[in-house]
Amino acid sequence: MSEPDPHQFRNALGQFATGVTIVTTLDNDAKPVGVTASSFNSVSLDPPLVLWSLAKTAHSMPAYQNSGGFNVHVLASHQSDLSNQFARPSDDKFKDIDWVPCENGFPLLPEYAALFRCKTHFQYEGGDHIIFVGEVIEYQTHNFPVLVFHGGKYAEAKQKSAPATPARPGVDLNSGQFSDDFLLYLLSRAHFQTSYPTRKACREIGMSEAEYFCLSLLAMSGSLSEDDIVIRLEHTGHHPDAEIFARLLRKSWINRDGKNVHISESGRETFIKLLAHSKALEEQLLKHFTDEELAEASKFMKRLIDITGSDIPELW
Repeated sequence: MSEPDPHQFRNALGQFATGVTIVTTLDNDAKPVGVTASSFNSVSLDPPLVLWSLAKTAHSMPAYQNSGGFNVHVLASHQSDLSNQFARPSDDKFKDIDWVPCENGFPLLPEYAALFRCKTHFQYEGGDHIIFVGEVIEYQTHNFPVLVFHGGKYAEAKQKSAPATPARPGVDLNSGQFSDDFLLYLLSRAHFQTSYPTRKACREIGMSEAEYFCLSLLAMSGSLSEDDIVIRLEHTGHHPDAEIFARLLRKSWINRDGKNVHISESGRETFIKLLAHSKALEEQLLKHFTDEELAEASKFMKRLIDITGSDIPELW
């Protein structure tokens, strides 16, 4: 039997999908060390053992051989950039990362799908690699989709759908009750829960929801008459009156231009801060979903808007 071609052998191994981890420890000078590794695997449940391997030529090899332990971070699907950062040679792989030390001093990254804190149990020769076996002393998990490496590129793990179960009736008109299978209840609750942080931020700076909607509309649409604003906001349940516009003027959030009003520089700066607050919340939420789930959700919401919005004016 001929020796396998290294390139073809690597490609064949690439057909096996793996998770992606970052393994951290300290070097002899107590400086943080980290590498990206897809060789992570379980060994035993009792005692709890895991393994991973590192090339003998790796610059960080002495650190892992001598530190006595390491932290394995299983990466979430949104952390491919972090994976790349630790995969590339660098004098400071921890640049711009807010890591903290565990009780043994080994770096803990701020986010991960799972964490395994280990003390080194065994080290084995494995050809051109050293295999590290760690005894797990602590572990944590977060509900993030995991980052997967397959065929030389990143992918996302997709959970297999459970068999469909008969849906409960969302609304019982006889008793005047509804369950959490009621679609409109789900939409309303999702809206109120996701918009609450922004509404709270508005209250903290003395901005009413009606004022927020006015600034939002003006930020997107430019100069509008007060009547146009009232018509465009009617379906939101907010009906800005003369007092609302007077307050916006007193706070210097809008300026008047003849019959029209437009957002002022101060109003735009204030609105941008609130928008940044909403964007940060969105980024935190998106980490819990795969790209496919987000695409399906977006498609569903846009279709729902099209179906229910034929007689509603464009807000933005």
